Amino acid sequence: MKDIKDTPKLTFGQKMKKLWNYFTTYEKIWFLTILVLAVAFSFIFPETDDPDYTLSIDKSTYNAVNDTFDTLDFTGTDGEFVIESIIINGKKHDISSFTKYAEFTVDGSDEKTLTLKLGKGMTLDKDSKISLICYEDSDGGQWVVSATNESGNKLFTTDVALEVGDGDGYSVTQNPLDYMIDVRWITFLYLMDVILNVACELLISKQSKWNFIVSLAVEVTEILICIFCMYRFATMVTTLFFWIPCDIISFIVWHKHPDEQKDELTVVKKLTPLQDVLIVLGIVVWTLGIGYLLTLIEVEGGIFANNVALKNIVCYIDACASAVGIANGLLILFRYREQWIAWYICAALETVINIMAGQWILLVLKAGYFTNTTYGYIKWTEYIKRHNVRVVSSKDKKLA
Repeated sequence: MKDIKDTPKLTFGQKMKKLWNYFTTYEKIWFLTILVLAVAFSFIFPETDDPDYTLSIDKSTYNAVNDTFDTLDFTGTDGEFVIESIIINGKKHDISSFTKYAEFTVDGSDEKTLTLKLGKGMTLDKDSKISLICYEDSDGGQWVVSATNESGNKLFTTDVALEVGDGDGYSVTQNPLDYMIDVRWITFLYLMDVILNVACELLISKQSKWNFIVSLAVEVTEILICIFCMYRFATMVTTLFFWIPCDIISFIVWHKHPDEQKDELTVVKKLTPLQDVLIVLGIVVWTLGIGYLLTLIEVEGGIFANNVALKNIVCYIDACASAVGIANGLLILFRYREQWIAWYICAALETVINIMAGQWILLVLKAGYFTNTTYGYIKWTEYIKRHNVRVVSSKDKKLA
């Protein structure tokens, strides 16, 4: 027998060539396409933290009247301005607290948006102090702000150019940015999330146990994104306490169940109808319960800091995504083919969240999910047929 010391070691170039040849032409094209798109999107659609402003009306503009005023009038406005909340005598009132909208957009070309009825307890008088938390959604607009009542009287009228500094009868200050770190780092994390995830997806589709090692890097990246964007707390917690342990355990389980023909493949199975129903019921209960609890969490700043309604919707979507993710992790752990269906659902839910959050870079990842999930599902289905894998019923105690 040839001594192991006589076996030549592979050079770095030979190792890279072996790795390159490990993947099919489709897999290489798929990975490189997603990689190029992700890099391009990181430059075209970087994460931004557009500031909002506090517009404070100077009492020197008030008319000497004893009336009360319950309506803001914006007649004469040119451009679009968005009001997020109103501060009256030091008390902040979110737009969603007295309207059906998360934000109120004043559009100079839309007459219906030129008046805003104030809510209960928000009536103004000559002693009131009013400020608007707002931002401009157009270029070079001019905002006319008045406080009026049913009699047609006005407490004040001022023409506003939403630029930091003092104006004629008002002042504008820029509010602190919402993110914990420079948004360029968040863009970098998005890019790493795409690269690591598609690499992990590729390894899963080849049924390689090494996907779990790459997945650990994915988990760390996604936890950081959740922390810095201050959102998706259900996903963050399940990633920390479920996915990371699951990846470690799954690697060990897959390592102990090698395929007879190829030591990096593992035996796969499929669920029974009863198991399908139980999983769906569990996901529904989790979504409603955890989603509601998430809506009770109040966070200052973050990617949904200025939109309470969207934040609450995302709470339920995130809860559902985390539930499907847990189911997916268990299906991967026990080597069930239906993990690919769970991947589809997760990708769809996360696509909705990414669109709502304006995370366009991550949409490249979701495109990769959908294409490679289809590819992987077909491969696993063919594997099951080729090896006559049996259906394991819920009564079976032994996992083959």
